[in-house]
Amino acid sequence: MKNRYFLLLALAALVCACHPKADPLFGTWTVSKVNVQFDEQRSTPELVKQVGEMEKQNIITIDSDSILTFKGLEEEWQDRISLKNDTLLRNGKAFGTWKDGAIVTRNGSPLGEVVVTYKQE
Repeated sequence: MKNRYFLLLALAALVCACHPKADPLFGTWTVSKVNVQFDEQRSTPELVKQVGEMEKQNIITIDSDSILTFKGLEEEWQDRISLKNDTLLRNGKAFGTWKDGAIVTRNGSPLGEVVVTYKQE
């Protein structure tokens, strides 16, 4: 009886040791910081504030099949992503970077750039 119990414990330990750990990218990511870097000559403080508030509504979810779901105030999409040298790629193009446990995206416009930092929930 003791041998069966020992064998069962050893088997359970082996299964746990061989089970791959979850990828740290998997999960839900919410906005922790927004930096709106617009040209002051071409924008107003009200516009900068409004853009920042809109960006704070974004949510990113990455599942175990490497499918990223993006939900923003004005858009929603889903696509397969990959990670190469700390760069998140969507359709072979950079979507953002993964650094120090955060996802950082940069979006350019004629007025300047919006940098959004996401932290995992």
